[in-house]
Amino acid sequence: MVVIYLLIIASAWQRAVADSDVCSSSVIISNQIDANKLTGCETFDGSITISSSASGVITINNVEEIKGAFSAEGASELTKIIIPDLDSVQGGVTLSNLNSLTTITMGALSQVSSGIIIAGNPNLKTLGFQELEEVEGQLLLTGLFDSVSLPSLDQVKGQTTITGSSSMSCSTLDSLKFNGVFKNGYSCVSGSSGLGPGAKGGIAAGVIIAVLLVSLVLWFMLRRRRQRQRARGTQSTIPPSSTPSTVVAHDEKAPISRGSISPHEEPSPLSAPQTLLPRKPVGSAIFLDSRSIYEAPNGSAPDQKCHELDAGPILSSHQRPINAG
Repeated sequence: MVVIYLLIIASAWQRAVADSDVCSSSVIISNQIDANKLTGCETFDGSITISSSASGVITINNVEEIKGAFSAEGASELTKIIIPDLDSVQGGVTLSNLNSLTTITMGALSQVSSGIIIAGNPNLKTLGFQELEEVEGQLLLTGLFDSVSLPSLDQVKGQTTITGSSSMSCSTLDSLKFNGVFKNGYSCVSGSSGLGPGAKGGIAAGVIIAVLLVSLVLWFMLRRRRQRQRARGTQSTIPPSSTPSTVVAHDEKAPISRGSISPHEEPSPLSAPQTLLPRKPVGSAIFLDSRSIYEAPNGSAPDQKCHELDAGPILSSHQRPINAG
């Protein structure tokens, strides 16, 4: 009998030691089996981290206080986090880049001594901490939230930043600001695009590449335009071929050459007037018209005659020679 009692006592002591070891050191939860090991820990002395390899639903029961931090980052297959009995976290709460996460259940959480960061969870639409009263550090809630509910919040000592979708209303949170809940700055913005850092970086890189391509095309077009303008300027500086016109006598036919005036074209008004040759008198009787008197050219003639004209200008009749020499 005594031996049986001793065995029972030893077994209970071993379990107590084992539970004490589990509850006193930090743990990493990769699946629900790891989470079930914490069931006997009302107060957990270390930090609890959900591994990036975790998937599906992780439920941690009976844990009321975490003296370290609680975090889950980069677990793309994790869909739900349920810690129904958790009342306080002495470290911080960080839940980020959980692409499949749709639900966070911490209905009893009232105090976080560091800060709360929940960001980069595109499928998390509803966020609520119904019993949360105090946050010693910052409160950062960004995502595509349709609603954020903090009905019991009494004070946030750090910076508060809340960003949600276009359907999220900031009116209730604004009323908390007017009541002096947010001690060190407050911002609430609805209408977030929900783009992560990678998507934003890709968009920025695409814009830069597009600008470079447009600049290159414009430079090439301007370069070709300048080359064409230079080519036209070179052609305009070549003087036209000029062939001197052939000067011919009045009765001769002028040969048609390039740059000369066509026989059917009228001469330019700026050309020099041609000298009219005097008409040769016909017959022995010489009559001079007072209106048509021309000076004889200075040519060497074998026989010249001089005539003396009667005095007086007679405009309407011919003048007769009175003395020939």
